[in-house]
Amino acid sequence: MDEAVVSTPVLKVGDVARLGEKVPAEVRDLSLGNSPWPGHVREISRMLLKARLLSAGFQLGRFRFGGAECCAVKLASIRIEPERIVSVARRHLESYFPEGGPDVNVELLRKVAPVMVPAAGGQAELRPSLFGTGPPVGTVRVDVDVVRDGVRLKKVPTSFAVRIYDRVAAARCKIGVGEEFSSRNIVFLRRETTRIQGRCVRSLEELSRKTAARAILPGQVLTWWEVRDAQRPVVIERNQRVFLVAQTATLRVVTLGTALGRAREGEIARAKNLSTGREVVGIAVGQGTIEVPIGGAGHEE
Repeated sequence: MDEAVVSTPVLKVGDVARLGEKVPAEVRDLSLGNSPWPGHVREISRMLLKARLLSAGFQLGRFRFGGAECCAVKLASIRIEPERIVSVARRHLESYFPEGGPDVNVELLRKVAPVMVPAAGGQAELRPSLFGTGPPVGTVRVDVDVVRDGVRLKKVPTSFAVRIYDRVAAARCKIGVGEEFSSRNIVFLRRETTRIQGRCVRSLEELSRKTAARAILPGQVLTWWEVRDAQRPVVIERNQRVFLVAQTATLRVVTLGTALGRAREGEIARAKNLSTGREVVGIAVGQGTIEVPIGGAGHEE
């Protein structure tokens, strides 16, 4: 025959030639080698057919040959369009970014060629997977496996540029170490955060009672590497005269004492009660003030 379309992985004489009624069945099933790859053509010449007959022990004088000198053989194939492959890869990539999060821009970097797979067995399934273990930002590869009945027919690599944009905190001006954050020195802008290391700050509420852990330059995006908890103010100094306050719902007693150590607001503070000479323990609640539990003002340590 001039041409033939086959669906099996192995070519036989019966696939490329019309055989007379007297031709033995074993000739029809005689192998001519592998079928071509999907989308390719394999040419089977009359000379090759004769060589196979001879190698199988048949005498050529028993046969009469006619028709074309060469048969162009194709494998029955299914064409998978590039748009379908790219769409599957893109959806898989976008699934890593939930709705309500930052804006994600996904751009295909290289064109994808059509894929041909054998038609035998029906439609094939496309299964995408992210290549590598890092976060899917920057240059990202997604492999799309063409699978039928659990067997991978082909792997198609796709490449994307993934850029992340978000509304994040940035410095209005230079912020020194230990300086508290506020609307005076922080502004919120839409910035590309693709290559920023660390988690970005996204609201002013997150910066409540926070200070700069290091110097921050004007325009710099703020991440949690630059943020630390603000230290509570020192309200008691050693040897400072302090008020010792003991109170209940109906009674409030105030006496003088001398601080025995330094304390920040909310920390445990020790003092010497000047009236009794005894050491008491309480909580530093304000500038020069220690709140002592009832009974604590006379408690000796």
